[in-house]
Amino acid sequence: MGNNNETIIPLIQSNSPFGAIERKISFRYLRSKKNQGGVGLISLISFICIMLAIAAMIIIMSIMNGFRDEMINLTIGSEGHMFVASSNPDPNKQYIELLEKDLSSLSGIEGAFQFTQNFTGIQANSQFGLAKVIGIAPENLKDFALVVSNIIEGSIQESSSSLKQENMITIGSGLANSFGLKVGDSIVIYSPNSRQTISGPMPIKKSYTVGAIFKSGLYQADLSNIYMDINQTSLLFNKGLHSGEIQIRLSNPDELDKIRNEILNIIDEPVFIQSWKDRNASTATALRTEQIAMRFIFMVVVIIAVFPVLASMIMLVKNKSKDIAVLRTLGVSRAAILRIFFITGVSIGSVGTFSGVLLGILFCSNVEHIQSVLEFITGVELFPEDVYQLSGGIPSKVIWVEVFGVAFWGFLISALATFFPALTASRIDPVDALRYD
Repeated sequence: MGNNNETIIPLIQSNSPFGAIERKISFRYLRSKKNQGGVGLISLISFICIMLAIAAMIIIMSIMNGFRDEMINLTIGSEGHMFVASSNPDPNKQYIELLEKDLSSLSGIEGAFQFTQNFTGIQANSQFGLAKVIGIAPENLKDFALVVSNIIEGSIQESSSSLKQENMITIGSGLANSFGLKVGDSIVIYSPNSRQTISGPMPIKKSYTVGAIFKSGLYQADLSNIYMDINQTSLLFNKGLHSGEIQIRLSNPDELDKIRNEILNIIDEPVFIQSWKDRNASTATALRTEQIAMRFIFMVVVIIAVFPVLASMIMLVKNKSKDIAVLRTLGVSRAAILRIFFITGVSIGSVGTFSGVLLGILFCSNVEHIQSVLEFITGVELFPEDVYQLSGGIPSKVIWVEVFGVAFWGFLISALATFFPALTASRIDPVDALRYD
């Protein structure tokens, strides 16, 4: 026995921090059974809790990111990124054309063009409803990617050329379905203005022919948008042959503030400048608030999931107090004891975090298939487009910076939950622990 101690003691005392001996003892404690003072079942529960919490956090964050990106892409795909309007209610035509030219010359701006937008009544097949009539020059229709890239009746060429004919329009699929319209059918558009006749004021209206139908995926745009030649909208809505508002499309939609400042620097007269965020402020704010709230909630969930780790470590320290006393009498330092139990707890948290990251990424990569299976089993549509304003199922976008942040958070909380029981273990007095043995 003396020879064994002479061999073991120098080996323990020469052990480097987090060295092989400390790791071996830690993993031995981790695998020990209940009758050996281990906490195997609680450790397994701790691992599962951390794994599920980390996976849930990644899944929810990815779905929120995907939902936000889908909303942004669909919104700016059917509209512009920025809008500039003259403060003059009846701006000079030459001024607007010059402003349009100046804006187009700025770096970071892909295109700037006049457009009109009016909400008005429509009639087709003995039905009445409301629609958003967007006037645009035919050559600029190509900038509405979600329109020209998603023509379901007709073709892109027809949808562009139809605007050049004064009675041809392009409508959304939702609008077409609501009124039972197809390419070649007629639709009457009313102007909010009226003309005076002998019988009194009469509404101004004009019949148009559907030239093309698009399905962008943005529920509201498909349900209400009508595109037609800007000259026709100006005449129908009595706004002259030019528009006082210019729509801008940017190379990078995130450079809104930079482009706004550049526009203000080149324009002498006062103008109104809006971005897509301004026009969709409630949606953008709601999405941002939801993202922050969900992140906070799941950070708390991860903290709660770590409590079993804390409990298992406290029980392990209590059950292994005699072993700690023996190690201390063999010359193991307090710091080494702390590291041994720290490695034990962090191992549970690290493996659980890593497994949760893999599970979360795997789920996000197959979210469409999972959605299809769940809908088949339950018979319920999980992502109705009339509620979420999107079509195509549950969106998902994994941002790796966030994934690393979640992994770091899981590791940090696990380490904190482990540190204090490990510190308690290092402070155990071997005399007190062995007094009654």
